[in-house]
Amino acid sequence: MYLLLDEKGNSYLIKGETDFHSKYGVINAEELRGKTPGESIESHTGRRFSVLEPGKLDYIRKARKGPQSVTLKDLGLITAHTCISSGSRVVDAGTGSGIMAMYLSNLVYPQKLVTYEIREDFAEIARGNFRKAGIENIELRLDDIYEGIKEKELDLITLDLPEPWRVIEHARESLKPGGYLVSYSPSINQSKKLFDCLEGFRSETLECLSRNWNMETVRPHSRMLGHSGFLSFARLVEKN
Repeated sequence: MYLLLDEKGNSYLIKGETDFHSKYGVINAEELRGKTPGESIESHTGRRFSVLEPGKLDYIRKARKGPQSVTLKDLGLITAHTCISSGSRVVDAGTGSGIMAMYLSNLVYPQKLVTYEIREDFAEIARGNFRKAGIENIELRLDDIYEGIKEKELDLITLDLPEPWRVIEHARESLKPGGYLVSYSPSINQSKKLFDCLEGFRSETLECLSRNWNMETVRPHSRMLGHSGFLSFARLVEKN
């Protein structure tokens, strides 16, 4: 796989098996295969592209989307507030397109991450994204986490579900003391109902807003990535 970056900042993730066509011209596949990361290549119209080897984040950005996915700004908050790292034991539920699982699996590697999904159509999208990114430490389980969690002594459970409060008792059994339950919800009413059920947990709910700046004019962009969802963080402090 190759990552091409044009002069406008657009990125393209391609296999390089056939010629690449864009509005900036055609890039010859054979010439591209002769390039190494860090070099550049020109289209037939003379437009210049940088050639890079794609990283995990590039695969996440270019992953096939099905249901609404957790955004990068929210994924960053999850890692900052739970401090998971290599070897952490993580279960994810509500796989969807697999974005959350892809991001977290890179952090816990070589530990295996388990993700639960009840819809086969969403699971198929996620499997395709995992294969394309070459991720091998994700186990996708076609199962209903509302019915229970098989894994124990977990450091983190992440939920992207309509009724996260239905997982609380299962999470209490599966988390290690001090472990985290994190729920992503589009509605504050969902977050409030979850909060009301979190006996034995210390919790907080956050909303992250992100705005880019134009450093040539030193002014903020007129558009920003505002509300995407509420993140509820609950740390297990009382096991029983």
